Amino acid sequence: MNRELWENTELADPAFPINVFHTTFRHVDFLRLHWHEHLEIIHIVQGEAAYQVGGRTIIARQGDLLFINSGELHAASLTNANVPATICTIVFNPSMLNLKEPRISDIVAPYTSGLSLIANEFQQAERLYPQLFDMFARLADEFNAKRPGFELAVRAYCQLLFTWLSREYTATKRSDTEIEMLRLKNDRFKELFTYLEERYMERISVEQAAAIVHLSVYHFCRIFKQITGQTFIQFMNLHRMNKAEQLLMQTSMSITEIAAEVGCSSINSFSKLFRQLKGASPRDVRRDRIRS
Repeated sequence: MNRELWENTELADPAFPINVFHTTFRHVDFLRLHWHEHLEIIHIVQGEAAYQVGGRTIIARQGDLLFINSGELHAASLTNANVPATICTIVFNPSMLNLKEPRISDIVAPYTSGLSLIANEFQQAERLYPQLFDMFARLADEFNAKRPGFELAVRAYCQLLFTWLSREYTATKRSDTEIEMLRLKNDRFKELFTYLEERYMERISVEQAAAIVHLSVYHFCRIFKQITGQTFIQFMNLHRMNKAEQLLMQTSMSITEIAAEVGCSSINSFSKLFRQLKGASPRDVRRDRIRS
């Protein structure tokens, strides 16, 4: 599997592979498309966000819980550019579930291989939501407080959460043939996203992109929209402006140089597109960086 979009999420300790992130996001597209081997549970503390997971768009509101399976491509953005979202995320490697125990390994293996998938969203009206949220909160508290013996508690909560989720919310069970076909499709698209990451400044046509994943233009456009929630053109424009924003914030390159770097032929078209997608002009972003 191509690993360029693989995210090596920072975990606390290789021997204790789990971390808890509590972050307020203010940028519209705050989580780029990526995947990782870990399992991820997300709580929307405040605000609202749109998650692209497994070819679906999930509008997650305050209080909702989300689950990301191992290997799933996912991304996230604010639904309102002017309203930030505060999100608590628990990310842990499946090894936290004690895979050295054969009986446990047999239970977890279908989920790490992609043969089985857990549902991605749990709203507050769900029957088990109170238990899931209570366990999520207890796990996060134990990890953050680090009281004596917290490692045992955290591992136990991971196991209990996974038990409830796999028992009550297994959404998909696939045959070996189905999973091989899905893996092939996912790998092709992961290769495409790596290609786009490396050559974002070039003029890449829809036809070229479709050829990389061996699909007709029609089927490519349909599947691409499912995976990313955007058309190919929208995705590439946003990706270029994300790169431009990074360069504006992190380098001393001139705005003209940055426009050329991200593949825009004129400063006027660059400034117009940047303002449209980022809500501010390149000059404003550069000025704010200098002030800060």
